[in-house]
Amino acid sequence: MKRIISCLLFLSFISVSTIASTQVLPKGVIKADIYQRNFSIDTLGANPSGDRETWTEVKLTDGKISDIYLLKYVYDANVENESPLDIDLNTKLVNSWDKSITHFDFAYGLTKHITLFANISYEKATLDYTDDYVLASKKIDSSVVGELGNYTRVPEKATADNLNDTFVGLKFSPGPFALAYKTTTGFLMTGHDSLEKKQSDGVQELETSRGYAQHHLYLFHNQKLLNNTLEFTHGYINLGKLTQNFLDIQNCDINPGDILLTKVNFPLKLSALKNTQLLSKMTLNSSYTFLYHRDDEIKGGNSAFSNTNRDPATKAFSDWTTMPDSSGITQMLDIELVYQPKIFLRAFAKGTFILSNTTTGQFYNFPGRIQPGNMLQFGVTLFAKNPLISGDN
Repeated sequence: MKRIISCLLFLSFISVSTIASTQVLPKGVIKADIYQRNFSIDTLGANPSGDRETWTEVKLTDGKISDIYLLKYVYDANVENESPLDIDLNTKLVNSWDKSITHFDFAYGLTKHITLFANISYEKATLDYTDDYVLASKKIDSSVVGELGNYTRVPEKATADNLNDTFVGLKFSPGPFALAYKTTTGFLMTGHDSLEKKQSDGVQELETSRGYAQHHLYLFHNQKLLNNTLEFTHGYINLGKLTQNFLDIQNCDINPGDILLTKVNFPLKLSALKNTQLLSKMTLNSSYTFLYHRDDEIKGGNSAFSNTNRDPATKAFSDWTTMPDSSGITQMLDIELVYQPKIFLRAFAKGTFILSNTTTGQFYNFPGRIQPGNMLQFGVTLFAKNPLISGDN
């Protein structure tokens, strides 16, 4: 029997390890993918006024010290204390923030109706601060106000090199529709979160765990349209609580809002355009994804710190408090070209484009305050049959 060897690139934010349709793997079929996705953080939600309500989107490389109210506050407070800092508030913060995530996905057809799967991934990331900000950061850290505000200076680069959280799940397809559930919780949260990462002078480790348990539930169904089929995905994602510690969010407890999604995919067999041997093996998938992100809540740490509440004694909410502008809508477009010359072999090229994202708020997340740029992916997948399994049930 052919063994599975695979390598592909795939945007996995809302995907399960099997095809996002009503299909499941046949009984005894094993699917193992190794793939990598590379992207950069492109956009940052900024709140230069410090009111926690007036958010603006800025390109990551255009972000300035003055866009982070905590840094501006430290600067102004030192001026008030007659010990002004020799820094420029227009200093750019970041050169780049690049991520490379290698995925290992495994799926197995337990019966003709049920597929089990697991998703494992390893992340390497680099957040490259500008030399001018590194220098300014040292001055902020050594100032009296910076020390009182628990400010931690940044290194030249912050890095990540660790596992992400691991997901396990199953997909059930009784016929005209399919249901899928996946989760990461407890010991499956194998990434480094804000309480585990290293953060000290000269060292800043980026989080590879979202820091919260996740429970995903998806419904897949198809709808005929003329001579074609539309593939629909509807999903609900429940997110647990976490603590976040990054830039102006200092040791805050966060209750992230749940996510609702709808995705529609239009698969077009290219042989319908021109019936050649090559085009008969190719499919063009065009899909649109709509995400609605509910309000996030925050407490503890410096959660109440703002331009009207700068007192360290009262800068934390004791009860869960809604983050302004933390709910919103994200829209994405996927274009994918699939080539399948053999039943066990499939290759594809895919582009993912973020059309809009209205979710900002305090939380460093996506959907939320950070937003990746557009992505291109390429890959190939192979399938194999377990020789010890026979039958259709």
